[in-house]
Amino acid sequence: MRYFSPVHPRKWSRIFVPVSSLFHQLGNQIGFRSTTTYEPLASEYQSDSSFQTRRAPHESYELHSNGIIKQDGTNSIYHQLDLQSRNDENNNDTNSNPLILQLSPPSSNDFLIHSDNRLLFLKDNLILLVFVSSIYFLWFIFIAGISIVHVLIYIALFVSLFLSERTRRFALAILIYLTYLLLYDALHLVPNYTVSNIHIKDVYLMEKKLFGIYSNGKMITLNEYFQQNHIPLLDVFTGICYLNWIPIPVAYSLYLYRYKTKRDYMDFAFTFLFTNMLGFVVYYIIPTAPPWYVELYGFEFNIKARGNPAGFIHFDEVTGLKIFSSMYSKNANVFAAIPSLHAAYPLITVLYGSLSKKLWLHITFVIFTLCVWFSAVYSRHHYVLDVLAGGMCAMSAFVLYRILSRVPAVNRFLAAYNKLI
Repeated sequence: MRYFSPVHPRKWSRIFVPVSSLFHQLGNQIGFRSTTTYEPLASEYQSDSSFQTRRAPHESYELHSNGIIKQDGTNSIYHQLDLQSRNDENNNDTNSNPLILQLSPPSSNDFLIHSDNRLLFLKDNLILLVFVSSIYFLWFIFIAGISIVHVLIYIALFVSLFLSERTRRFALAILIYLTYLLLYDALHLVPNYTVSNIHIKDVYLMEKKLFGIYSNGKMITLNEYFQQNHIPLLDVFTGICYLNWIPIPVAYSLYLYRYKTKRDYMDFAFTFLFTNMLGFVVYYIIPTAPPWYVELYGFEFNIKARGNPAGFIHFDEVTGLKIFSSMYSKNANVFAAIPSLHAAYPLITVLYGSLSKKLWLHITFVIFTLCVWFSAVYSRHHYVLDVLAGGMCAMSAFVLYRILSRVPAVNRFLAAYNKLI
């Protein structure tokens, strides 16, 4: 790339004279010597130095935006810069001196360096790794109950910590979501119906009073209306929306991690974690039965009640897949309708959608959130009250995180964590 303009010679002289002086001093520091005459490529440069210099014709190199680069048969990479010099301001004498720097190709020593880094990381964090690993397995073996999923998560994390610097940072970043999974997995240890009274009839009557509709001269809830009037196309559409209640928010946070700033990712992920923590607390304060429970068991408390796909059974029937039947058969606690975290997660993408700087994506998140909210009511898994409570939970977590992040101690923690990921 040519750095000379005949129109503004003095401007470029003021720029490159200090730069030339800087490189001259840098060369002296690393062992290069220069002659007393002004020669861009001095003969004292040794061929066995880390930077080998030589003259070469300009036309033998390909021109790129950042200079002229060539790779010869010996896999040596050269980067040529066209440096222009002037003797006076009348453009009487202009010399072009191409400077070629030879860069050493990657060698097998790079692998040894990475291996040394892994050993150094293991040495510095050995005690911490043993402690965390012990707590992890003791918790799942003797308290929560261990499964193959927990073992696979541990192996994936352990390999990521030592595979490379990039995977190590990513593993540390997703610890926020793993914390959520551990908290969710621990909910079955103390069922919420053993802590507070179950709310069934009172929530049903409040839903009917606030959001009920008349059908055939009778006041019913929206869930009861959709039970009597469902459309196969809506069955499939709502099922697809409901299945993406977690994948799309998590995928968007990983987009922020990869293409935006790490702090944007942290803000989203910690708001997600706070939303779940608030939701779990409300689960224990107000254990609530979902709409489909009233259809099957009425207003009586049935401790043996298990999860049910409700309206999503039509999705399984239309598609021939048993996704929802299999998913909800493993749900041991059905009294967790308020707040609807299915409604909360998509709203987080709306709250942080502006970080993408893409209006179309932000609008898509708004539409997606409304679709999930409709799906929750259409499928008879949540009342409208549950959905609104989920939205308030996400908003509260968003505000709470904003307040806490301004606390100096919390801000220092976030800054330190930002450097790690």
